[in-house]
Amino acid sequence: MQRLSSALAVFAAVATSAFASAEEAVPRTNAPAPRVGFQMALRTGYAIPMGKATNADRDDMSESFGGQVPLFIEIGGKPHPNFFVGGYLGIGFGPAAGAVKSFCDDGGITCTEIGVRLGAEFQYHILPEAMANPWIGYGIGYESTGIAMSAGGQTGNFTATGLEFAHFMAGVDFRLNRVLGIGPVVDFSLGQYSRVRTEFPGSAARDLEIADKAMHEWLALGVRVVFFP
Repeated sequence: MQRLSSALAVFAAVATSAFASAEEAVPRTNAPAPRVGFQMALRTGYAIPMGKATNADRDDMSESFGGQVPLFIEIGGKPHPNFFVGGYLGIGFGPAAGAVKSFCDDGGITCTEIGVRLGAEFQYHILPEAMANPWIGYGIGYESTGIAMSAGGQTGNFTATGLEFAHFMAGVDFRLNRVLGIGPVVDFSLGQYSRVRTEFPGSAARDLEIADKAMHEWLALGVRVVFFP
């Protein structure tokens, strides 16, 4: 709970600071006209895991998953200059961590963390007519995080999947022109893994429900490039 409170405090502080700086630093004069219609964005950065994969002992996220470099695409539209409705698809890469990393290192196994997130989102754009447009967003979707292993020509993996109940986003789009914008973004998500799938050489694939579920979080800071801001 303390880590969750700290993460939310960081999210709120970064978002508030970004909004204040955007409103004060960049005037609205000479800004492109506010847009409606199709919009797409690409974003990346660095995400850190928090919380627990399950409620079992020593099953903290940090015992399996390291930080990720996520690559996100957002596609949708603005029915009104202040509102964006669309979807997101993200894939992230990183190293194994904790006990899983030790297992891989001791066995000479190459281990790579891969995360996939897919969902729907809504954004509220605060100053769509300004050159610096702060925005906040909320999404809900599906998450899959796993470790791919390879050694001696053989491969295996384990993957945890579940719902992403809340995906909070905030940022500022610096609208360079009617086609392109760029700015910082902060992202905080809450999810819960419900199933785990394992595939290893010499044994049949197993797909099991997680009996003792727990909440986990991802906190990411990064940059977003938006098309038709």
